[in-house]
Amino acid sequence: MGSIRRRDVALKAIAMHMLEHGKVLTKREYELMKGKAEVRVGTLMNMFGSWSRMLTIMESSLPEVWAEIKEKENPKPKPVPPKVPKPAVKASVKPATAVKKDKDDE
Repeated sequence: MGSIRRRDVALKAIAMHMLEHGKVLTKREYELMKGKAEVRVGTLMNMFGSWSRMLTIMESSLPEVWAEIKEKENPKPKPVPPKVPKPAVKASVKPATAVKKDKDDE
């Protein structure tokens, strides 16, 4: 466990990183961003103990940032305009053709 001040700085850095990506990153996703991440995963694990604990602390310590991340992750659906029902197409009735009777049928 690191000092509280170092933990806060690291937590804010990773929160901003997640906010830029618009989602809560998994440990594996964060590891794959080696050059772009400010704080290494090993350092985070030393400070917080586990990834899930770090996410829990982030959620309670930085609720505004957490809400923004979740909003970007799950955007509100755009309102769908109501569909105007199309008028029913009337079936055109064709007149029946007259059946011709043959002289043989009588």
